Amino acid sequence: MARSASPILLALAALAFTGCATTQQTNERYKLRADRTLAGRRPLRVTAPGTDAGVRRVTVLRAAHGGAVVVELRNRTDRVLSDLPITVGVGHRPLNAHGGLNFFQTHVASIAPSGTVAWVFTTRRHIPDGRPFALVGDAARSPATLPAISAKPAAKGAIVSNSTDVPQYGLPVYALARRDGRYVAAARTTLQELGTGSSVTVPLRLIGARHGAPLELEALPTIFK
Repeated sequence: MARSASPILLALAALAFTGCATTQQTNERYKLRADRTLAGRRPLRVTAPGTDAGVRRVTVLRAAHGGAVVVELRNRTDRVLSDLPITVGVGHRPLNAHGGLNFFQTHVASIAPSGTVAWVFTTRRHIPDGRPFALVGDAARSPATLPAISAKPAAKGAIVSNSTDVPQYGLPVYALARRDGRYVAAARTTLQELGTGSSVTVPLRLIGARHGAPLELEALPTIFK
């Protein structure tokens, strides 16, 4: 008769399966995901800029059905920034201030210390004419480390890889194309889950006219420990 596995072996197997995460870490990750889901259901409008990050450039890209807003941001601090609220719009009209959006359509997931990122908002609605703007508030969190999540071009999309022992949930992936220093095309997608030590290929639908411009990819970490 086969003997059942001991409780110790079962516990070790469960620990290996979760990437050696403790119960506390797992609970913290689930709580963070739940908090972000609830926050995404509520309207959010930033009315005054914070001091943590500065806006370097705002670009609007329009298409027949919808458009995109690309915002270049710089971390003014020497610490990791996470969950920065952001409102974008044209003229005096915000585009992402209503509820029911993905959390990272109204927040910047993360920026490395003194680093820069390009954040992308996309919509299926028509973006009216007007001068674009972006207002960014201060970070809700300042994690100790920033997991390295990589992305590289693939046929009609990107290969996103997580070589760390920290799983990613709701991971925003951005594709950008520049010509003569100007953004000419952009796309965004969300990976609901990217496990530890894994890679996945995601499709990306560019808004704008790339016309052979090199593709730049960003995947901003959402879980930090």
